[in-house]
Amino acid sequence: MTKFTILMLASFDIIYNNKIMNFYERESTMKNFIIRLLSTVLPFIFVASSLFACSRKNDEFGKNKLSVSNFRIIRPDNASDKLREGIAAFRTVISDYTGLRPNVVTDYDSDMILKDEDTPPCEIIVGQTTRSASAKALESLEASKDKNEYSLGYDGKDIVIQGETDYAVMYAMREFLINYVIPANESGIFLINENEPFSKTGSISSKISVLGNLYTVETGIESVIQSVSTAGVNRWPTYGRVIELKHNENANGTLLATSQWSGNTFPIYCSKDEGKSWKLLSEVHEMLDTSVISNWQPEIYELPNAVGDMPEGTLLLAGCSHNKPDVTSTKICLWKSSDLGKTWEEISVLDVGFGSKEKNGVYEPFLICDEDGTLVCFYSDETEVHDVGGQRLVFKTSKDGINWSEKKYCVAPTQKYLRPGMVSVAKMGDNGYMIVYELLGDKTEGGPVCFKTSDSLTEWDYASVGTRLTSTGGDASGYTPYCAWTPDGGEYGTVIAAGRRAGPTPSYNDQSKLFLSFDLGKTWHVMDNPLEYDYNQSSNANYAYSFGFSVGSDGTLYHINNVFPKNQAQKYKSADLQFVKIKITGF
Repeated sequence: MTKFTILMLASFDIIYNNKIMNFYERESTMKNFIIRLLSTVLPFIFVASSLFACSRKNDEFGKNKLSVSNFRIIRPDNASDKLREGIAAFRTVISDYTGLRPNVVTDYDSDMILKDEDTPPCEIIVGQTTRSASAKALESLEASKDKNEYSLGYDGKDIVIQGETDYAVMYAMREFLINYVIPANESGIFLINENEPFSKTGSISSKISVLGNLYTVETGIESVIQSVSTAGVNRWPTYGRVIELKHNENANGTLLATSQWSGNTFPIYCSKDEGKSWKLLSEVHEMLDTSVISNWQPEIYELPNAVGDMPEGTLLLAGCSHNKPDVTSTKICLWKSSDLGKTWEEISVLDVGFGSKEKNGVYEPFLICDEDGTLVCFYSDETEVHDVGGQRLVFKTSKDGINWSEKKYCVAPTQKYLRPGMVSVAKMGDNGYMIVYELLGDKTEGGPVCFKTSDSLTEWDYASVGTRLTSTGGDASGYTPYCAWTPDGGEYGTVIAAGRRAGPTPSYNDQSKLFLSFDLGKTWHVMDNPLEYDYNQSSNANYAYSFGFSVGSDGTLYHINNVFPKNQAQKYKSADLQFVKIKITGF
């Protein structure tokens, strides 16, 4: 029963007891009673009709609130694609919260509609429209030097959401939804106002990105792990990987990082202050075969469960060992550490190939445990190139980290000219697995990043080339990808994936934009990489071979990439392996 109905019944009860009884005592005609009855009830009927459109009333907690049950959303006729996507998400969240689905019309169309409306509904005016309310709100913002300001307020019965940039407007829409829209048991959007009038102003931080679905991505600590002079050939850190320890009791929370660089080892760096500072902890080198060196494509991993004689929390490092300078031999090797990365022991060789010169080597390992706790290593395999025509993505399993199964395919397209590579894997909570990889071979396609999913880590439709990673706005990712999953960001968590290049298909630019999916890969949203990638095209210095992601115990994403120092005087003279924390927030 609605409050209005209760109010009506209570009023009628008052009328009955006070008016009808008095009627028999003091009134002599029914006419007087009817007049008195109507004079009491009609004001409530009038109020009820006004409540339907837009009204201000008190709730059970005594707070002022604006109830909007009949309204439309007004956007600029020339709104950018990004803002249109944000407004569509804004409408969807309102619908999910309240059960209402308002119309979205442009300021031009709404002006035409207004001419034919006797009683126009409430309007939520979003962005820099032609409405005078938009102009007034924008004028007040422009008085500030901060170009990231936004405001929420109302003009008459209309709600105005304004900002100086599209990102500011989108952040303002998000603030509106979080702070003022409450899921209702009855129809209507309820805006709770502690003060009169309803208003809010603020500024969006430069560390916050707003996605098309109005989720936010906030960057935190940024630091330099490793800095290397670019003098000489191939002297810069790349292929960075980082993890947070989660299975080592008192050492949990420690960060470990590694990379590929010009030395003959894999350096292991340690941070005990959440990534603010880093120290070189150890170096991992080839131990079983002194004719090769170990400095390609490292992958560091902490066992989440016991594997053979290795207890939970044992650290593993997989990498590619090779001979120099000819690179006629390659090996996928595995090391372990039982003392938090201080010392290492080489325990097995997973596979052996020739080298990049003959294009039949083995490269790019990735470690993960499956549902049963079995250790699985994915990698790139060129050893069958003469039979199948190109590189294929394969995996092997092990119950002890020493003895390995026969290899199985995960990506092995029938088109011989295609060359999948650089596979990484994300376990998406309880929703299966996703593998992300590059697909080379067709020069017209720009080396697209592709992905596919499976309920099982060891069962894949390997003949399929997968789905190209493309954002809702048409941007695609290309070359040298990596991926991870965090439970943050909604019901299905968030998959983050990216390659070296991004842009409209089929051409890509050398900029490492980040791609995020909140629905297990059905749709992708794109944002600028907080660790902006660049390289010296004349010398190829700082060429981004690969960069990494991992997830902390609280859902925070850790990102690692090779970038030039921000000091322009040092640009191209040295290159940094940098680290940043990323936090994703949905609704």
